[in-house]
Amino acid sequence: MKTIKTAIFAVVLGISFTAQATSMPSEIFKPRGAQTIKSQAQGNGEYEAEFRVQKSKNSVPALAKQAIRHAQSKGFRVVEQEIDREDADLKFRRGNHELSISIEDKDNGWIEIDQDLDIERR
Repeated sequence: MKTIKTAIFAVVLGISFTAQATSMPSEIFKPRGAQTIKSQAQGNGEYEAEFRVQKSKNSVPALAKQAIRHAQSKGFRVVEQEIDREDADLKFRRGNHELSISIEDKDNGWIEIDQDLDIERR
């Protein structure tokens, strides 16, 4: 009985992660090898995502360049860009859509990437 419960739990957990992963908008930049910390629709056309990557394999400036390329490939243009070794703040627009990306070296071996997508900005 315990094995059946464990198997059912694993299937439900797998389905929920798959559903969550497939519902993430393509505008969201997810770096290769990133762990998803948060990924959810906020309502009113807003979406928030948070990822983290190992600092030993990445740098803030390199991730910022990747994020810019990704956003531009989705039709966004850069409207604000501040990048240094420890953090980066990026803002993009595409028509009435806005994407904000913050990348921060957390000094604990991880770099965090926070994103807000607003597709109903007025």
